[in-house]
Amino acid sequence: MPDDVIPNRFKNELRNLGDVDTIHVRINSNGGSVFGAYAIMNLLKSHKARIITYNDGIAASAATLIAMAGDKIVSALGALWMVHLPLTSATGNSNELKKTIEILDTITEGMADIYHARTGIDRDVIMQMLHDETYMSSKEALEKGFVDEVTELEVVAYLNEDKTTAFFNNLAVSMRDVRNKDAFVALMPSQPRQKPPKPQNIQSSNPQKEEKVMNLAELKAKHPEIYQAAVQEGIDQSLSSEAITTAKNQSYAEGVAAERERIKEIDAMALPGTEKLTNQAKYETGITAEQYAVSLIKAQKEQGKEYLAQSKADAAELDDVQASGAPQGGDDEEAAALLAYAAERTAQNKK
Repeated sequence: MPDDVIPNRFKNELRNLGDVDTIHVRINSNGGSVFGAYAIMNLLKSHKARIITYNDGIAASAATLIAMAGDKIVSALGALWMVHLPLTSATGNSNELKKTIEILDTITEGMADIYHARTGIDRDVIMQMLHDETYMSSKEALEKGFVDEVTELEVVAYLNEDKTTAFFNNLAVSMRDVRNKDAFVALMPSQPRQKPPKPQNIQSSNPQKEEKVMNLAELKAKHPEIYQAAVQEGIDQSLSSEAITTAKNQSYAEGVAAERERIKEIDAMALPGTEKLTNQAKYETGITAEQYAVSLIKAQKEQGKEYLAQSKADAAELDDVQASGAPQGGDDEEAAALLAYAAERTAQNKK
């Protein structure tokens, strides 16, 4: 998943599609941010259009989550699928590292739920696939239920000569990021697809003598107006490229800022005892702070019901206790004396 395809930008792209019946999502990615993938997956699932996702080369890691959003999942012949445990890097003390482990475990459970719901494979088997970093061909993915259809469209996939990089339709995937290399290499073609032969020299069918190709100096001397137009076109293209790069960087920065602000707002509302709900909101569901507030209220309401029910249950054993009259004897005399004293003080104060 390219770094510039962040949830906010993807959300805007979906909105710009307007009222459509079907959305085709083409995937050729070795993965990326699991949080971004969750957000994009949920955006697709919540859209009213029919979603068809395609693996055009490789769908690995977080990219498989986006593929799972499809009402129909299609894989090209020769495409590769890979699922594994979520990865991260962390620094800090033991408490902070334990918290990171808890978050990773929560994400893993969520991924297992998604794959289980889609394929029907037992969750224990899914968990083992994640631990093993499992690679699947399109046909294997079809057999396991990750895919609904395999097309005849072939993928140009191969390893470079020193087997340090794999290519899927010109997408480069570094082998340094592959842990289960044997399984990966076993599914790759032994030889890249042969490049078409270079065209042979063909005699021109034009009986006129072909014009000699000019260099820039000759072009400037003989055709200054064409030279100037070419220079200006080059400048315009350069400016356009810079503008696109700037826009992408700005979009990425805005997306990062928005995500940080969302997590900050959720942290500000978090209450003791709601850690699981809070972590799900921040790292799994990708819901807004407003939606988190609603879920928090619902959770508190449920906790209140449970508290009242428990209190009622605790008090049930007192229902059979019989009421008794006011105490007699010395206690009554002491109470009467106190009341008389209070009445006397009140009368004195009124004077």
